[in-house]
Amino acid sequence: MLPDYIDLLERGFKFVKVQLQTYPLASFLAFIFAFIFANVVRSIATRYLHLSQFQGPPWAAFTRLWLCKTLASGDSARRFVEVNQKYGSLARIGPNHLITDDPEFTRKILAARSRYTRGPWFDAIKIDPHVPNIVSERHPGRHNHLRHQMAGGYAGKEIEGAEEAVDQRITDFMERIEQRWLSDSDGTTVFDIARRIQFLAVDVITHLCFGKPLGFIESDSDVFNFLATIEMQLPIVQHFSVILELNNLLLQMVNIPFLKRLIVPSPSDKKGIGMIMGISHKVVAERLHPDTDRKKDMLASFMRHGLSASEVETEISISLVAGSDTTATSIRATLLAIISNPTVYARLVAEIDEAESRKQISSPIRDQEARRLPYLQACIKEGLRRFPPITQLRERMVPPEGDTYNGHHIPGGTFIGLNAWAVQLNPVYGDDPEVFRPERWLIDDEVRLKEMSRVHELIFGHGTTRCLGIPIATMNLNKIFVELLRRFDITVVNPANPWTSICYGIFFQRDFNVRISRRQRTRMP
Repeated sequence: MLPDYIDLLERGFKFVKVQLQTYPLASFLAFIFAFIFANVVRSIATRYLHLSQFQGPPWAAFTRLWLCKTLASGDSARRFVEVNQKYGSLARIGPNHLITDDPEFTRKILAARSRYTRGPWFDAIKIDPHVPNIVSERHPGRHNHLRHQMAGGYAGKEIEGAEEAVDQRITDFMERIEQRWLSDSDGTTVFDIARRIQFLAVDVITHLCFGKPLGFIESDSDVFNFLATIEMQLPIVQHFSVILELNNLLLQMVNIPFLKRLIVPSPSDKKGIGMIMGISHKVVAERLHPDTDRKKDMLASFMRHGLSASEVETEISISLVAGSDTTATSIRATLLAIISNPTVYARLVAEIDEAESRKQISSPIRDQEARRLPYLQACIKEGLRRFPPITQLRERMVPPEGDTYNGHHIPGGTFIGLNAWAVQLNPVYGDDPEVFRPERWLIDDEVRLKEMSRVHELIFGHGTTRCLGIPIATMNLNKIFVELLRRFDITVVNPANPWTSICYGIFFQRDFNVRISRRQRTRMP
């Protein structure tokens, strides 16, 4: 048997040798083709077997293009929900990518002492590829140190007159509506409230950052093309979180000075993020002058806790993007849900009117007063639940030793994305989680409310990644609906198509056209 095998090998080698001598080019090309084919087969088999115990869209197992296509669709939030609903609470969306809608598993991944680490997904959220920020920093120690330095500023605790600043901007917003956008019995003035809510959110953040707003509301325009720049860049940048090779390429490109000037925003820019950095640069320089009054705003808080001038410029820009877009989305989505539901609308207005008649609320309403309006709080909670403002995957890496989920081993180094929208459709909310129903938060069942709240709080993150700006964002939400609904009647111009909402990890919303008229109220005795 062995001699026959050796003879067969010898004849095979002779045949190959003859072919190489007779057809050298063809033989070389055939060898290259065979080599490539073998590697492709090996790569496909390896990728498939790597996470084969987890189900997902069929071709997502073999290529990252499914994930790129989903992100590019502008509808990724809904599509990710569908993936978990169809394939399970831990589903496969890429060769090395899983996504979960399990709140307890999410909590485990984000826990303070978790061995899961931030994956390379976060490298895509850098203004300068060489300079991490509080959102993108992957090293746990450095990230926690940044959080400590910035916590007071983000929470508003170290901002003098933070609530008064919010009140000023909201009052300014109401006055602009009165002056420019009111409809009356003779006709309708169409008001794109989505755009103006974004202007309000940016003016609030910049007022808290610099001690004065940039003037988006006053000019009724996108000052410095800041928002337009974000909307143009984010659909492209999000792919850097999937095609990681692009990040490596970008890292090399910015080492070349003339390319860096083209790619990385600079304080000398005349528009976009660079313009905001330039304003920060100017204000920081003024603050460092010995004769300058020591203000107590977000920028001063960052500097007082040890951030350098360049770090402040970067972090202020990040806070504008992260803070204004998410706050604006939460306001717009909750407002649409309220005015689209007559029962909710009527009950909320009645609560506001009752509190006003009893002199239980100021004008503008104070944050603590708003917290004592139960139906308002239920509407805000339900609005956030039905429309979490961030849908980015924020992928974490499984620790080197791997992990286990429902008896299935997850290899170390696997990326797990967090499905924010699907988490908030958890059965803990009842058999109608897809419905906007504030009453679910007014039940007389403390155990159930506690279970719901544990899931709801994941909207803002968990552990050392919990959002630092919750107090300021909540203050905006507590005030805006009361101030709008105590003054105006608001109706959607086109109920069949109330707005355009596009998702690229955060939401770009426009054409939320409404008709606003002054409320005609019967005076209460």
